[in-house]
Amino acid sequence: MNNCIPFLPNGINNSCLQDLKEIRNVIPTSFSTQFTSPLNAASLSAWKTNVQTNLSVYAPLGVNDFDPSTDKPTIAKMQSTRKTITDRPIPSALFYLASNFCDYKDVLAAFQGGNFRLFFVDINGNFFGTKVNTGTNIGAVQGFAVQLTAVTSGIPTKDTAQSFPVYANFLVYEEFEQAVMITPNFNITQELTLAMPVGLTLYPTSNITAGSLTVKVLSRCGAGFTGLLAADFEVVDSSELTTPTVATVTAISNGDYTLTITKGTSTPIAAGDMVVIRVNRKSSSITTYLSNRQTINALS
Repeated sequence: MNNCIPFLPNGINNSCLQDLKEIRNVIPTSFSTQFTSPLNAASLSAWKTNVQTNLSVYAPLGVNDFDPSTDKPTIAKMQSTRKTITDRPIPSALFYLASNFCDYKDVLAAFQGGNFRLFFVDINGNFFGTKVNTGTNIGAVQGFAVQLTAVTSGIPTKDTAQSFPVYANFLVYEEFEQAVMITPNFNITQELTLAMPVGLTLYPTSNITAGSLTVKVLSRCGAGFTGLLAADFEVVDSSELTTPTVATVTAISNGDYTLTITKGTSTPIAAGDMVVIRVNRKSSSITTYLSNRQTINALS
């Protein structure tokens, strides 16, 4: 019997082109990220827009190994001794990332139990997502809804390939019933990695007083990053402040800067105010450098 054309209730499989292969990379996205159709999902320009402009697709994560941890379904025995399956457990998995000490610190900060979406990329470069089958966006393609949590063991494991774990608890069983495989005409892992903004690390080096504080900006895993202007900093969240802004930036040296953060027209933020800032340097509309998000709580 030809295993590539088994009997199916609605016909036979036309070819062996979509054989299942081992997962080698995963691509996290924001929870709302969608592609309008499978054709759109196979478009490199659509992915680049989400990477460089919308900032809704994260860098592909290499996978050294993974353990599916989905519970087995419950099998109940009826009075007639007939067995029946009473539930369909939602899938889950433990991924061991191909990472390093510096990058995994950012993974720990990013994946703290929040909800994302996740595409799988196999060894042949095909990627897997799910197709929306209801609502106004029917036919759209998106990653599988998932809660991602990175937990460090602190001490590196003897098997260093398992030193960087991420727990993936998927949210919707039915999305796997609507799974779709996309075969792009480009290497999605390589192309998205090349399109990614250069990573920066941002952290405060003083408390904020009268709206002013000093921060350090490093090239990710590298030296101090110089040449930033006020326009390169943005406020991405706040404690319901009116037009919070990084109003002025004064370079000190070696990636150290003094920032003045204001609200309203020009009032320095004060005790009880909170802002979340990051570096987002752009060339035209394309983000070329991007830092982590840093929460600043004003104490005075």
